[in-house]
Amino acid sequence: MKASLAIMRLISGDPNFPTDKDEIVRRIGAQIGAIEETIELGPLYSDALVVRVVSAEPIAGSDHLSLCQIDDKQTRKDVARGADGLIQVVCGAPNVKAKQLAVWLPPGSVVPSSAHSSDPFILTNRKIMDFVSNGMLASASELAISNDHDGIVTLPEKTDYGVSLSSLLNLDDTVVDIENKMFTHRPDLFGQLGIAREISAVFNQPFKSPNWYRADNTLTAKPSGNLSVDNQLLSTSCQRFMVVAIDKLSVEPSPLWLQSYLSRSGIRPLNNIVDVTNYVMLLTGQPLHAYDLAKVGDGLQAEIVVRNPLANETLSLLDGSQITLNKDDIVIANRSGAIGLGGVMGGQDSEISESTTAIVLECASFDMYRIRRSSMAHGIFSEAVTRFNKGPSPLQCPPVLAYAYSLLKEVCPEAELASEVVDSKNDAALEKFQASISLDLKTLKTYLGVALDPNEVITLLSNAELEASLEGETISVRPAFWRTDLSAPVDLIEEIARLHGFDNLPINVPLRPLTPPEASPLQQLKRQLRRALVAAGANEVLSYSFINRALLEAAGQDPAQAFKISNALSPELEYYRLSLAPSLLAKVHPNLKAGFERFSLFEIGKTHLVNQLGEDGLPTGAEHLALAAAADAKSAKLHYQGDAYYHAKTYLEYLLGSLQQNSQELEYTPLKDANLVNEPFFSSAAQTYSAGRSAVVSLNKSIIGLVGEYNQKATRSLKLPPYCAGFELDLNSLLTLINQNTSPAYSERSRFPRVVQDLTVPSNARSYAEIVAAINKSLKKQLPPDVSYKLYPIDSYLPKDEANNSFWTFRLESESFERTLTDKEIATVIEQLKSDLN
Repeated sequence: MKASLAIMRLISGDPNFPTDKDEIVRRIGAQIGAIEETIELGPLYSDALVVRVVSAEPIAGSDHLSLCQIDDKQTRKDVARGADGLIQVVCGAPNVKAKQLAVWLPPGSVVPSSAHSSDPFILTNRKIMDFVSNGMLASASELAISNDHDGIVTLPEKTDYGVSLSSLLNLDDTVVDIENKMFTHRPDLFGQLGIAREISAVFNQPFKSPNWYRADNTLTAKPSGNLSVDNQLLSTSCQRFMVVAIDKLSVEPSPLWLQSYLSRSGIRPLNNIVDVTNYVMLLTGQPLHAYDLAKVGDGLQAEIVVRNPLANETLSLLDGSQITLNKDDIVIANRSGAIGLGGVMGGQDSEISESTTAIVLECASFDMYRIRRSSMAHGIFSEAVTRFNKGPSPLQCPPVLAYAYSLLKEVCPEAELASEVVDSKNDAALEKFQASISLDLKTLKTYLGVALDPNEVITLLSNAELEASLEGETISVRPAFWRTDLSAPVDLIEEIARLHGFDNLPINVPLRPLTPPEASPLQQLKRQLRRALVAAGANEVLSYSFINRALLEAAGQDPAQAFKISNALSPELEYYRLSLAPSLLAKVHPNLKAGFERFSLFEIGKTHLVNQLGEDGLPTGAEHLALAAAADAKSAKLHYQGDAYYHAKTYLEYLLGSLQQNSQELEYTPLKDANLVNEPFFSSAAQTYSAGRSAVVSLNKSIIGLVGEYNQKATRSLKLPPYCAGFELDLNSLLTLINQNTSPAYSERSRFPRVVQDLTVPSNARSYAEIVAAINKSLKKQLPPDVSYKLYPIDSYLPKDEANNSFWTFRLESESFERTLTDKEIATVIEQLKSDLN
């Protein structure tokens, strides 16, 4: 944002407006926004003079040069003059003629347009076709005011001459380039008027906006009915849309003062109509747009429509590009089609041209988020976008439109209103602006660390044109109509601190209790699970919550079930993950390749499903813990017995045992037989597991997770070893089922010896889960209350000649806290157990 001190001083109308440039720059940086650059314009124009062309005679032998005699009222002393006191200049401009007022650059001066180049052009007394030219008559391009280099600059007849161009156009100016990101929440500071107000406020001086900038300053015209608006987005994306038709215009170059103000602010002058809209935008931060009435209507009749785009609708823009409109675009149209991309750029078919005599002038308020999405989608970052995506106040539209018309009258004296002002507005939405805010002085002191004088606070706020009053110990503030950032007491606290000066606040470390906040039950559970797995030799990993489509598909999961991020940082981080397993499995092969022969990896993190939303419409997510255990063929044979499934199951039961959960309370349902219709998170996670070699884990009849080996697609795509299995738990489900006290507990060991017995039982076409359930049922029926036991599977055998019958070997460990158990006693139990299993 380029802020001109000269323009701000002019629009403030205050003779006491701060003048110390160095101090202004310092306070802008300290209390308003970071400064990227300061540009001094004064030295560029220190030698430029307004002169009168007395004569301009064609030079014989040249088809374009003229020999001119100019009068500077003897202002310049160090230049050669004729007997009549005039200065001789050779000029090649086609528009030079006698009695004109022009801009002269004398010998020794630097042409402004070249001042910042590596080789500045310094004028000299130069001989051209036998005539000495003392400097030059300058074009707007050479003066760095516009791109017009077709002729010299000419000034109105009533302009005084013999004076410096700098004093005429306020060019003894400092332009402060302030970083845009500092004003993200302050749309009013994208206008020179807003910056001027802030400078006055930080200098503790009252500011008064120009008379035309009042909320009640509206443009009035007689009802005509020839201009209408159909605002189809009034309730959603266009809270206010104002238009008025203006006739009897003539498109010409803007006055030099207007071109100068635009160019120093970084905007290229085009013509008087467009330049007025841009100038008003620079002053107020409110973009406007002018449409050629003849191109959008019929004579002086027109209907403007604000709507969503049609399917496959296209639009040719002012920059010459053609775009296909998308769902985020706001379309300005007539009944024939689109004429502009609302809040972004006008259409080529309705642009102002030299033949324009009547316009429709638009001043509107658009949804800033939709403008940003539209801008990003099409790669268009216009001055209008810069301001609209900050959300300027719709309450300033009436005075802005009225002021724009007054300026058009100034540059086109014959201009007149050709319609009534059509104001399509959402009154209910506009009422939320300027709601009063109350701030308790004690709260202010708590935040700032110092008690400010209430009257000083009122003065600080009033200096920034905020209506503030003191009622007891409470300050009541009614935000100005242009302030959209003030809605809560904390906003006022920030405003007061900034205007008072952050450097003036005490530098004291706030007193805070050293007692750490108590961890939530979920945090405590995560902490205990993490400790238990690390103690068991597992390694924790931390990966992104985002993964790519290829990894989802490799893990056998459906990308359509995952949230796709529209502005992903990388194609590798395009989707929210459905479960933790893909992230873990992607790291198995690299670790094996790196020489780690056997290992277990685990992660605690969030997963998301596209159809799982909260009441606020945002993704809910689920807290999961997943583990993957893997080993190469040599290590698996050397260190482990049985299949990988049992290795993962052992980890799972050990983990739940660390939470004082008896493994006998767990139930395992084969994945192929499980009903996960009402378990969306487990249903998506199960896509990675092998249906025939995995199980759904339940605790107290509630599903808490999955355990098993991975399916062939995941094994093949992710290059997993044959010995690889894991589990995934829903921590929220687990938390509701276990003892809320998840702190590690000491478990006393019996002082009596335990009895260990192995037994082998045939499956008889029963599942493993059915066998374990039958064993537990028999043992609980037989063993007395003082005897506890643990049951472990240690081996399985499938005879070649008995394909439907397998044999399972279990180890039974029994002990009592009251007496010594005998082998005979346990043997009797086992015999009865065998009988119960047959």
